Amino acid sequence: MQKEDKYRIPVDYYIMFCICVLFIIVAFCQDTPQQILEGYFKIHTSRSVLITDYIELAGIGAALVNSSILVIFNLFLLVLNKRDPNGKIIASLFLTIGFSLFGKNMFNTLPIMAGVWFYGKITGKKFSEMVIFAMVSTTIAPIVSEVAFLDESTSIFKIIAAYGIGIFAGFIFPVIADYVKVMHNHYCLYNGGIAGGFIATMFAGFLRSIGIEIIPENLWDTSHTYQLAILAYSIAFGLIVYGIVTDKPGNALKKLLNLINEKDPDDCDYLTKYHSTCYINIGIMCIISTSVMLVLGKPINGPILGGIFTVSGFAACGKHIKNATPIILGSIIAVYLNHLDRTASVNTLAILFSTGLAPIAGKFGWHWGIITGFLHVSIAIFIGDVNGGLNLYNNGFAGSFIAVLILPIIIASKTLNTKVRLKIKKYFLMK
Repeated sequence: MQKEDKYRIPVDYYIMFCICVLFIIVAFCQDTPQQILEGYFKIHTSRSVLITDYIELAGIGAALVNSSILVIFNLFLLVLNKRDPNGKIIASLFLTIGFSLFGKNMFNTLPIMAGVWFYGKITGKKFSEMVIFAMVSTTIAPIVSEVAFLDESTSIFKIIAAYGIGIFAGFIFPVIADYVKVMHNHYCLYNGGIAGGFIATMFAGFLRSIGIEIIPENLWDTSHTYQLAILAYSIAFGLIVYGIVTDKPGNALKKLLNLINEKDPDDCDYLTKYHSTCYINIGIMCIISTSVMLVLGKPINGPILGGIFTVSGFAACGKHIKNATPIILGSIIAVYLNHLDRTASVNTLAILFSTGLAPIAGKFGWHWGIITGFLHVSIAIFIGDVNGGLNLYNNGFAGSFIAVLILPIIIASKTLNTKVRLKIKKYFLMK
């Protein structure tokens, strides 16, 4: 009888763990242990709806520690279930890093993840198969916090009700996440945000129907740009150096050129295909997204850093400089043309998160990318009103509408263009 190979913790998880350690070091350099502890408690008792910047709410130290603890917990689950990394897992871990700075904490994520685990048990699926769903499902974590801490009269009954609702939301998440893929045909990378958007809208509608008003937050830090930009750049350069030194520079460059020419939205697991070179791509996208924010004069805070890490994470499964840049350009144009203040949080975040539609630019060209980015902002800045900020990956929800709208137009225009060209060619041949 053959023995199973002993599971070894992949180097990818050590890399993510090192980022967590860096976060913790920076946290204790910025704040005292008492400030961090008090802030950490404040995070866990907040409503956490969009946009609740934990740095503004509880301090930079508490926010960074909260992020690190959640990522380490997810790493523990992955290792416990002997799950090997791929592009989606790395993207999910970066999502956890980012959104734990403005919406996710242990209190509101545990029941959602438990619901996914329960779904796996009922359907006979191993949790190793469900772990990505569990990680991504926490997009709807604010539902738990909203029910538990709706007003000052928090009680055990409200917490039990919040956890019950969270478990139910997590239970239905995998079904919906699988189903909504047909909506966008893999052209929107934020599939979890789409599923979360529908679930959050359902709960928001229910709460409003029984007379509970969901009040959005707008906590937005503007005083830690310098520190957080250095943190983002440090992680980016570290990942690029790792990608270069673990491969021959010439070979890494060749692989990187192949990566940035990827166009197929159905085959975008860059970590599996390119491994260490993938980290160069992640680092490059982190540098680009951070630099865009600084050039535009935007503050780097919890939500913005969350957006930067989202762009970076999905560089492991779908984004690169060639397909993301046109989307960003279209988004910037939209921000400078719409009626909202250019510094408005929804405007700023839409620039970064619009890159979830990068596969459209990669497949159909830069011009369609610019149009897509422009349209995305137009919807993203208002879509949060539908679900009251209960879905953290709100731009993913907006992206689904854009994909459904733009893809038929692109296909129709290409068909029309082909017909016109054939008619012109036929005309001149007859002459």
